[in-house]
Amino acid sequence: MDPSHHSFTMPKKGEIFINQIRDRCQDLISHGIWDGLTNARLSVWLQNFTTPLEEYFAACVLDALIYRSDKQTIALMKQLFQRVLPDLTRIEPPYCDPKVNWYERLKDQWNEPNIRIVPVIREFDPPTKSGPLIARFYRRHLHINHNWMIWPWKINDAISSGVNIFLFIDDFLGTGDQFKKFVEFFSLEDIIKKYYVVYAPLVSHKIGLENLRSSLPSLKIAPVETLDEKYSLFARESLWFNDEINNPKSAENFYYELIKIKGLPSPGCDWRGYGKLALAYCFQHATPDNCLPILWHKTKTWEPLFER
Repeated sequence: MDPSHHSFTMPKKGEIFINQIRDRCQDLISHGIWDGLTNARLSVWLQNFTTPLEEYFAACVLDALIYRSDKQTIALMKQLFQRVLPDLTRIEPPYCDPKVNWYERLKDQWNEPNIRIVPVIREFDPPTKSGPLIARFYRRHLHINHNWMIWPWKINDAISSGVNIFLFIDDFLGTGDQFKKFVEFFSLEDIIKKYYVVYAPLVSHKIGLENLRSSLPSLKIAPVETLDEKYSLFARESLWFNDEINNPKSAENFYYELIKIKGLPSPGCDWRGYGKLALAYCFQHATPDNCLPILWHKTKTWEPLFER
């Protein structure tokens, strides 16, 4: 029989695994590594899972979880300026300014850097979008001069004043669809072709990178961290659910059964997350919609682990 059709089953040492993962998560919270998450919230989320097999599935999801606290997010931002952008401009230097020093210029309080940081947000997006928050993190924790940060609708004004390098900041690049809509919304295609434009998500998925490189070949993309298919929980290449008797496909089938049993309504996207990426990657400040909705979807009968 094709192993992909096996039912999701509790392995022999499943209960031990459940306890180990629960203890590990509690330790990560207690030691501040998962800062912003509480043991109480973890406990409430785990109470959504009411059978031993459901508890084992939840433990597998927690085993896969990558959680970035605000401190870790700031560390990614520092890595962007210390390593990623210097590497990019060494390989592809701006023709207008081949020796640009990003960080020193953007911290400068007086001298025009000819660079602008632009959060990826549309004019009518709600204030809860992560773009403005990420901009505040750069300003407060990396001491970027706020004068060198502009909203996307101010880009043409900046060009008129002589700016020729733009750094678009974001926390997460999933499929690339949202950034393409952002480019279309502000009619940025010609600007990307004419000027030195860098899109710098802190985290990106390989699918999104390939999508943007194909559709916007003039765009420079500088992610700090990159995920591939191995991080999609139900992908054939997944790093998880490959125990003695289960596999990602049987886990995916069980996941859909779980949703039906719990009577969970549509989360507004595929139950594997937007783009069917099925990720377990969350920030303290927000959860990408490419993640499994059971991590962030809230109903009267389902408590989320993270805020969306």
